[in-house]
Amino acid sequence: MQSLLTQPVFLLGFGGVGRALARQIVASRDSLARRRALRLTVIGAADSHGIAHAAQGFDDDALMRLIALKERGVHFEPADLPQLPANCIVVDTTATEATVPMLLSTLRAGGGVALANKLPLAGDLSWFDAISAGRARWETTVGAAMPVIQTLTYLLDSGDEVRRIEGSLSGTLGFIAAQLEAGVPFGDAVRDAKQRGYTEPDPRQDLGGRDAARKALILARMLGYRLNLSDVRVESLYPAEMDALTVDAFLREVDGLNARMAQRAAVLTRGGRKLRYAAVVEAGECRVELTGVDPASKLGSIRASDSIVVFTTQHYQDNPLAISGRGAGQEVTASGVLGDVVSLANQMR
Repeated sequence: MQSLLTQPVFLLGFGGVGRALARQIVASRDSLARRRALRLTVIGAADSHGIAHAAQGFDDDALMRLIALKERGVHFEPADLPQLPANCIVVDTTATEATVPMLLSTLRAGGGVALANKLPLAGDLSWFDAISAGRARWETTVGAAMPVIQTLTYLLDSGDEVRRIEGSLSGTLGFIAAQLEAGVPFGDAVRDAKQRGYTEPDPRQDLGGRDAARKALILARMLGYRLNLSDVRVESLYPAEMDALTVDAFLREVDGLNARMAQRAAVLTRGGRKLRYAAVVEAGECRVELTGVDPASKLGSIRASDSIVVFTTQHYQDNPLAISGRGAGQEVTASGVLGDVVSLANQMR
């Protein structure tokens, strides 16, 4: 019988996804011990203000107290980053490039890195090269816990030629596209999406398309395309001059885009086509944009609020390989990160 492995884990970011991950680590104790002979021990967590650290690891009660404190709005105390064990797995659930030096030093020391943060992989190409060459997993950077990265890795490792990747990578923009298709004015659709909690606090972070572009860029780089974010063709759903507005002012003035967006939706949905905000990676290029698709196609057949990624390859040409499902949410994202951590722990064993 395999002896129980204690795997140290350090959490960069203790927001919604980080806390959900900590709860799932506690909840999975028995199953991981039984199935993988593995015990994940959280030895520290960092938020934007400071660090909580326990060299021997937080027990489950202490970890749950940390979660409760953070949910009451209490920040960690300022502190220097502790010396981490060489075999530590660092989990990055932040949304900042400031974590890159720690991620790279962890990999150089022989540790592992699990990323929900897209910025290190979609930033400087040298970061992507270093991270992808090390003990790293980044499943949840594209499609939350949907096995998009794992599938693409498998296709590439098998020698299959991936000729085209297309997908709906933003549930937020999928919802808005469906509303436009149904004739809902653009301004109403944006405010409704914000009220439902589908958008970032500033909806322009979704409407600008840059988050979808980063996801597409990660897939493109995995195919070997030496692209930067500036090389991705991105269709923003609002004009750049509206960036100067406050959020409240933007939400008031967004109705001024209703006629333009209604006309664009009408053109793209002629002949019964479905409106999607889609990413396409093909022939060394990458783009994200509003488009009309055949309702019988894989991209056209899903619920607009779901995510889908479709791979057209040498072996999956006549009937492309598709992965679809819920592509966002704190709990499902955390579950994908947990899967990455377990995979890394088994690799490092």
